[in-house]
Amino acid sequence: MSKIFKYVLIGLAIVFGLFIIGAIALNIMVASAFGAFDKNYSVSELKEEYYSNEKAIDDLIVYFNEIKPKDKILAIEFEDDETIGRLVIQDKESDSTFFQHWDFSKDTLITSDLKSKLGWDLETIEILKEKLDNADCISIEDDEPIKIGFKRSGMGMYSFDIFQDKMTDRNKFNNNCQYILVSNKLALEYGGGAIGPQCFQNLK
Repeated sequence: MSKIFKYVLIGLAIVFGLFIIGAIALNIMVASAFGAFDKNYSVSELKEEYYSNEKAIDDLIVYFNEIKPKDKILAIEFEDDETIGRLVIQDKESDSTFFQHWDFSKDTLITSDLKSKLGWDLETIEILKEKLDNADCISIEDDEPIKIGFKRSGMGMYSFDIFQDKMTDRNKFNNNCQYILVSNKLALEYGGGAIGPQCFQNLK
């Protein structure tokens, strides 16, 4: 076997090996993004999580309703103490979204443009994060029912949906897939994010 042919074979083997490694790494990244390595919470585990933190969740909702602008619809998720994972601001009158952003510093919320929309200072933001931490949750979304994000699963989210209006039709939140109605106050939700709603029945 000539040296040139030997080097060509070695080169091809290296390229093939790198391709295999790259394909494996890509599959791991995709699986991670879709929550393959995240903990799956059963219905009973989620119920236990909610009832063990019910008072803190109620306190969070009261505070959120106090600080949110009355003419806006808000959704905010914290990545950590310093980072906002997601913020959506909608106008309640027109239902149009005029701010939507991901992964940015909490200090951005007190820039002139956002402060004029929210009226929040750093203390307001830090108290909101503290109340989310006390409830062992990561997000809150203005809606009926109000949505308290518990934990992410890839691009999806386990949420506690807390009814605020006694007239809300609870039957819409009891399809044994995306929603499971627990009580007149609470429905569990498993939203699948970009991959669409997932089913609780697949997580038991």
